[in-house]
Amino acid sequence: MVSIKKQKVKAYILLESLVALGLFVAITTLILTQLSHHQERTAKNIQKQEILNLAIMALQTQQDHLSFNGVSVTVIKNQGETIVYHDHEEVINLVKK
Repeated sequence: MVSIKKQKVKAYILLESLVALGLFVAITTLILTQLSHHQERTAKNIQKQEILNLAIMALQTQQDHLSFNGVSVTVIKNQGETIVYHDHEEVINLVKK
């Protein structure tokens, strides 16, 4: 016959193992979620950088419309003002004084 004391020890070890596993799962989930958010922010920042680089290239080459890598910008020049748009959003607004 098995002693009750030995069963209690095994139960405590099992309980501690389950708690440790739960903590490990929670920490791993938090880390993976943060990595996913970081990758999304990095992708958005890279896209913004590509838009700005393309806008600068369009201004330097004095082109009204420029597309590259699926990104396109449009340059509109008025008297003393130059505006660069990407998807109908203003990217750069230059005013000559």
